[in-house]
Amino acid sequence: MCMVIYINSEVGRLREVLMHVPGKELDLITEDNYRTYLFSSTVDKEKFKEEVLDLMEVYKNEGIKISLIKGLEDKPNGVYARDPFIMTPQGFILSSFRHDIRKGEEVEYEKALSELNYPILKKMGNDEIFEGGNAIILNSETALIGIGERTNRNGINAFTEALTSSGFKNIFAIQTPLNRIHIDEYVSQINEDTIITVKDLFPFEVAERLKDLGFNIITLDYKDVSGDMKRRLCLNFVTIEPNKVVVGEGCDAVKKVLEENAVDAITVEIDEMVKGGGGIHCVTGQLVRDPI
Repeated sequence: MCMVIYINSEVGRLREVLMHVPGKELDLITEDNYRTYLFSSTVDKEKFKEEVLDLMEVYKNEGIKISLIKGLEDKPNGVYARDPFIMTPQGFILSSFRHDIRKGEEVEYEKALSELNYPILKKMGNDEIFEGGNAIILNSETALIGIGERTNRNGINAFTEALTSSGFKNIFAIQTPLNRIHIDEYVSQINEDTIITVKDLFPFEVAERLKDLGFNIITLDYKDVSGDMKRRLCLNFVTIEPNKVVVGEGCDAVKKVLEENAVDAITVEIDEMVKGGGGIHCVTGQLVRDPI
């Protein structure tokens, strides 16, 4: 019997995603409390919704199936579908949030994933702090996980144990800088053997070990992806298939490097999306990709 592989990279042809269209929950974010909700400012509710719908339209045009999650009317951060879980080859790993304001999102996502008949590989315990945006699966043997504000050592150990039991051999823990939330802010995969990152943020030792495993590493200067939140999240893109990505508008430095490396870049607006600390990759809960 052939084993189903759900996701074993960030670049196999994307087939299905789980997303949320933000609605009335954004009304909860005010001038008095936006920091409590982990936002950098208040948002334009309709424009935020439009940005997510425009991204979904790109996915539909690419033949990607979109499943929607509801039940997040009191959870403004619930639109960032990458954080409550990460899909692996054998099923999903359910997150455990550090911030109280986000707790409960994982409950709704577990329900939605179960209704879609996806198996669970690991459910993080209360002391195993982990968010899906802080891990990236590069191939069936190799993954990255960040340690920082949103992922503690217990979370790393639990993630590592879950993937090791699935046959992974190379799991690299890298430090998340204080000015970054997750590693998917500054690490992305563009094809089977190439990642793109910020040379000022990615650890040299891990880069050398990835090169030994056959990976190419393209780097950008920190100045090109620093400053405002939008530029910070320019590497937070989604690869639809090898050498074809969806990236934020206004990310000219990143787009230039992508095009220099023969990567086709589709652009969408992310001006409101980034105010919650997430970009295109963050609002896309990846469910199924063609295996590599």
